[in-house]
Amino acid sequence: MSIAAIGMQNDTERLNNISHNLANAGTNGYKRRVTVTRPFAEQLQSASSASGMGAGTSAVIDPAAGTIRPSASPLDLAIEGDAFFEVSTPQGPAFTRYGHFHVDAAGKLVTEQGDAVMGTTGELAGAGASSGMSVNRRGEVTQGEQLLGQVKLVRFANASALLPLGQGLYAQGGARVTEAGSDAGPVGIQPGALENSNVSSAQEMARLAETVRHFEALQKVVQGYDEALEKAIRKLGEF
Repeated sequence: MSIAAIGMQNDTERLNNISHNLANAGTNGYKRRVTVTRPFAEQLQSASSASGMGAGTSAVIDPAAGTIRPSASPLDLAIEGDAFFEVSTPQGPAFTRYGHFHVDAAGKLVTEQGDAVMGTTGELAGAGASSGMSVNRRGEVTQGEQLLGQVKLVRFANASALLPLGQGLYAQGGARVTEAGSDAGPVGIQPGALENSNVSSAQEMARLAETVRHFEALQKVVQGYDEALEKAIRKLGEF
């Protein structure tokens, strides 16, 4: 019963992640959630221990890049490679692949939520919102002839460990920043473009059907065990 219950809990978590992925299939820069299951022996040991059943799954993100599409704004930026933009939020540094940026009233390059986009030497700020700001493929931010800085791109050795914060933002969590000079491939910026979600609706629907069937099979296991137990009790009552 404990094993079946753990399996049903795991399936419930998978269904939650699949539904979240499907709901964000059209969200720019979204990274799908993947359910990771602990080894069976570890789950069984947890179920038989004094602490009882523990969570059999955890959710991580799939950092794979989505497709890139052109946009109408020259300050929309898409990353070609596996890096993330760094932004400054009230809760601290955060990372995103959603490059829908604009210039605020103070002349700073900010996200849709108003968080400052970080450059390699700090915030990227110009003379004001009325003055033109542009970004080239190297991430250099200019205003007229003035170089304001370069957009900061951060790479992680294990980007799947990033923690979702919502609105396309991720906290560092257990992710490790890749050291400069590593053997990772090149990274560039495509101005006037946005990255689509990396969710495949067809694949998520297939996983949904598979998970529902597995959940129903475990339900039948529990029902069968319950019926067998009921018969055993009834037989014992006859003696």
